[in-house]
Amino acid sequence: MNYIRYALVALIGWGFWAIGGKLLTRSFNPVSVTFWVSFWSIMFLSIFLIIKRNLMVNHTIFYALPVGLVSLIAIFAFYHALKIGPTSVVVPFTNMYVVFPVLFGFIFLGEAITPMRILGIICALLATIFLSL
Repeated sequence: MNYIRYALVALIGWGFWAIGGKLLTRSFNPVSVTFWVSFWSIMFLSIFLIIKRNLMVNHTIFYALPVGLVSLIAIFAFYHALKIGPTSVVVPFTNMYVVFPVLFGFIFLGEAITPMRILGIICALLATIFLSL
């Protein structure tokens, strides 16, 4: 269950990231917010990699290219949505992205489809609808 601790750190970090993103969109346009958040992320990542010395490079780095492009488009869209919409609607709505990897796991990775997981997806959908009202 060690992964749960990392997931919790990510959850808290992304919560602060969304709040910070909303606050930054008050002063910057979405493209500038994307640039500055990404810039500082790269700076901190560079320091981390210098200290840890564990950057991997092999032929699969090119698979990161489309993932990076899609991520950039999603981040632009997220900050634009935050700029013009309420955080209380934008963040829950965009966090429904979790349904895609769950369905991918069911369909392509052979992960178990249990009644509890189906109930979880339904609850996530209902929570998003209720939080968006």
